[in-house]
Amino acid sequence: MNTLLSRMAVAFLILAVVTGCARDAASIVKEPPLPDSPDGTVLAVAEALQNNRAEILWTALPESYQSDITEITHEFAEKLDPEIYDRGFALIMRAFEVLDDRKDVILGSETFKSTGADGDEIRTGLSGTQVFAQALKSSEVATVDGLGSIEWGQFLATTGSKILENAAALESEDGENPLDELESLTVETLEISDDRATLRIGSAEHDPEDVEMVRVEGRWIPAEMAEEWPQFVEDARQGLAEMTPENMAAQKTQIMMFFGMAEGFIEQIASLQTPEEFDAAIGPILAPMLGGDIDMGDEAEWETAEEETEAE
Repeated sequence: MNTLLSRMAVAFLILAVVTGCARDAASIVKEPPLPDSPDGTVLAVAEALQNNRAEILWTALPESYQSDITEITHEFAEKLDPEIYDRGFALIMRAFEVLDDRKDVILGSETFKSTGADGDEIRTGLSGTQVFAQALKSSEVATVDGLGSIEWGQFLATTGSKILENAAALESEDGENPLDELESLTVETLEISDDRATLRIGSAEHDPEDVEMVRVEGRWIPAEMAEEWPQFVEDARQGLAEMTPENMAAQKTQIMMFFGMAEGFIEQIASLQTPEEFDAAIGPILAPMLGGDIDMGDEAEWETAEEETEAE
């Protein structure tokens, strides 16, 4: 897959992660100023997230970072072919539906178990995908025009807050919720100067970890983020520069073919009824990506099972 196509795929995945459904804009309450201290900032962000106020993630960003994100998003929308966007958006919607509908088949498969991932945690996450999928259809990002005029602060105050509200209602089989950990968050200031600080951040579920913070334009943010931001913006602008009308037209057929293959893959998963069918149909495809750790058993048996699944 070439560079432009890879960026397109990543862009659509990012949209799938950050979107949900919107509350009435009249319900937005202006976020109070953040404390002028690194530990106060971390605790204020945690408290706001516990109260489903996702806009704090925007408020906590330096103003120039906000401008970078807005400009990059708007330019991306302006340059993107609406037909490509619509089909990619529909693909994400269908993927959400299938992941939720077939989660028991997927999580019960040997293919999934071979990854060593936490099935309970993933099951909890997948339980909310239908809600998010329905919400997306009425959000700003449902169209390329909406994306092109989006205001991320308001988006997070509406859509983002609804995501948190839905996430807070989800519980794993042991009755826990990932957001519950914020209640036990502890922050200790180890060192601090005018623009740098070292915090020790922990919780009931995680051992304390030292985190370097820096102050940028009056906002305390992780030092790692500040170091990587210029490269992130440069890479994004370089990608946008390559999205010329000529390049987009030349790549459109290939992008649509990629979407077609992805749609076929998703529909294949939708047709599977048991973990065994998933292993037979999907295992051979994912095995190379997982380092060949899947126990494929007798190759002839896999091929026979795969043929039977395709015949159905």
